[in-house]
Amino acid sequence: MIFADTDILSALAKVGRLPLLFALFRITRLQIAPGVFKEIAHSVTLGRAYAADILALISTAQVEVISLTPDETLFCDTLPSSLGAGERESIAIARERKGTVLSNESRVAHYCRQYQIACVRLPDILRSLWVEGVTSKQEVQALVADLQSEDKMQFRQSTLDAIFAD
Repeated sequence: MIFADTDILSALAKVGRLPLLFALFRITRLQIAPGVFKEIAHSVTLGRAYAADILALISTAQVEVISLTPDETLFCDTLPSSLGAGERESIAIARERKGTVLSNESRVAHYCRQYQIACVRLPDILRSLWVEGVTSKQEVQALVADLQSEDKMQFRQSTLDAIFAD
C-alpha cells in the first residue's frame, strides 16, 4: 500500500501532475490517512482548486481514505505532536500494514527510518519518473520548474544535481 501525505498530493495536484504517481508506482489507487483527508478538505473550504481535484479522485476511488485500527491509533499517539495528524497517521498505518509513505517532510522520513518504514521523498519520485521511463528527463525538468513557480518549492542545487544525474 502507498500512503500519500498532503504535501506530495498538493504539490503534484497544483501543477496537474498527480496522475504521474499512479504511473510511477504502477497502481490504480493511492491511500491516505484520515488526517490527510481533513487537511485536503480544509483546503477545499479555503477555495484551493487543487484540493478539489484531489477530492475528485476520492470520489472515483483512485484515492482511498484508510481508517486506523486501534493498534495503529495507539502507535500514532506515541509519535510527536510536532508532526501533523496526517503525518502521524500515515506513519502508523504504513508501519502496521507494511506500506510505503510518500512525503516530502524530512521529519517524516526520519521517523520512517526509525521505525523501518519505507518512505519515498519528492526528489526520489522526480528522479524515478525519468529513470523508470514514466516520463522524459526534460518533462521532469519542466515539472520542477512548475513546482518552483506554482508551489513556491525550493530545491538545493545538490538536490537538483541528484535528481538529474546520469
